[in-house]
Amino acid sequence: HYHYKDLAHSLSLKDFSGTPTRKARHRVIMPISGVHQGTTDALHYARLLSDDVTVVHISLDAAETEKVQKKWITWGEGTRLVILDSPYRLFIEPLLEYLKDIIDNRQSNETITVVVPQFIPSKRWHNLLHMQTANVLRSELLNKHGVVVTDVPYHVHDLHGAQKE
Repeated sequence: HYHYKDLAHSLSLKDFSGTPTRKARHRVIMPISGVHQGTTDALHYARLLSDDVTVVHISLDAAETEKVQKKWITWGEGTRLVILDSPYRLFIEPLLEYLKDIIDNRQSNETITVVVPQFIPSKRWHNLLHMQTANVLRSELLNKHGVVVTDVPYHVHDLHGAQKE
């Protein structure tokens, strides 16, 4: 009971002095594992949010990273691509370290949004097969003020082009 009462008091508009000052800078970070239709959809969304977009690829394999870099030249719309090497084949840890550095060194008037492309398979149980990057990032960054994690769903259709439930 006390928790909800305190929360209501904290959210109250009674002594609110008006709209909070608007953040002057909005930076978007978008992690990718590859370049495909889901990536380009998420990139379009990210560019709606800000002109300051950085795409981050964690390099687990040199040959795959080279493919990503080549495709990014064609499909990246001139957006900056940062490659982070991960010699131990870890994905989340190098990304969190990169984000922590950006968050710790950001300007006081800066908002950071992490845009995560998310596959929505035509069969719901296939969701279990895909890494839930947005959920992990959201739980790790939840207590960071001025940081937003959002996923951009990309609906993957079956081979016949019709989505099934």
